[in-house]
Amino acid sequence: MNFKPFNRYLLVAPEEEKEEKSMTIVLPTEYKKAKSPYVFCTVQQVSEDSKFHGTLFDGDQILIERRMLCNVDITEKPVYLVLENYVYGRYTDENN
Repeated sequence: MNFKPFNRYLLVAPEEEKEEKSMTIVLPTEYKKAKSPYVFCTVQQVSEDSKFHGTLFDGDQILIERRMLCNVDITEKPVYLVLENYVYGRYTDENN
C-alpha cells in the first residue's frame, strides 16, 4: 500500500537517535533520556499543493520540531507526516 500526502503535508521518515555507549551509569528503571525538541527527517514525498513541491525532493534531509511530527499508525507500517509550516530548513553537507 502506498500513501500520498495531501493538504500541504510532507511524508517523512524520522531519523533514529544514536545511542552513545561510552560508560556505565546506574539509573532508575523508569529513567528515559530527554529527547531533543528537534528531529531530522528524510523527505519521502511532498504533496502537490505544498509550497515545497519542486523545492524539496525525495531523500532531502529537513529539520522539524519533534512535537509536530504526526505518527499515523493505522496500517502495519506507520506513516509520518509533517505540515509544511513546521519545516525549519533543509540540511546539506559541505559536499552538496
